[in-house]
Amino acid sequence: MQFPVTPKSFAIFFAMALVASSPNLSFAGSEDTNRFGANILFTGLTYHPGGGEHDDYPRKLDAAAYWVLQLGAETDLDWYLHKYVILRGSTALIKDCADVWSGFFHVGPHLNLPIGSRFVFRVGIGPTLVWRQNWYGVVNGYHGDSFYGKDTTSTFQTKFLWYGGNLDFEWKVRNNMSLIYSNIPGWPHVITSSLGARYSF
Repeated sequence: MQFPVTPKSFAIFFAMALVASSPNLSFAGSEDTNRFGANILFTGLTYHPGGGEHDDYPRKLDAAAYWVLQLGAETDLDWYLHKYVILRGSTALIKDCADVWSGFFHVGPHLNLPIGSRFVFRVGIGPTLVWRQNWYGVVNGYHGDSFYGKDTTSTFQTKFLWYGGNLDFEWKVRNNMSLIYSNIPGWPHVITSSLGARYSF
């Protein structure tokens, strides 16, 4: 969920998104008739690019835990600042690969890029708080990892990212209803995929 950018470059990106949302600027195409969108997504297949850091994952699908199954849901609420810029708030609740509760809270600008009349591609970035129940005492041999660090006392482990984000791809099946594929490209730790539906209003 981390990208190779700094808080300064994130601030520049956010400022550009706000400028682009100004109603005084002219873009090709008409404004969206819908001002809001809501997604409900179900999390499933997850990939560890380097394999799992621990062997004892209850939901692993291969011996090295490259592929694991996470079960949960994510909700997003989008506000169209402009046809090409939305402001998104997201939250998720997931049973992770160690079968403990985890999730995140995210807010930030997303580029909204229509592809013809039926498809939309989005890419977003923004402050994100990631959390999970502590793996200590749950995963055999766990004493910390490269993402959350070493924490053997707290009930919950957390990490704040200035620049967490995701990609999603929308297929409009009718006027206000769409199917959504979402991907959190959290290289090099985890890449998570979700499927769901979107309602625009």
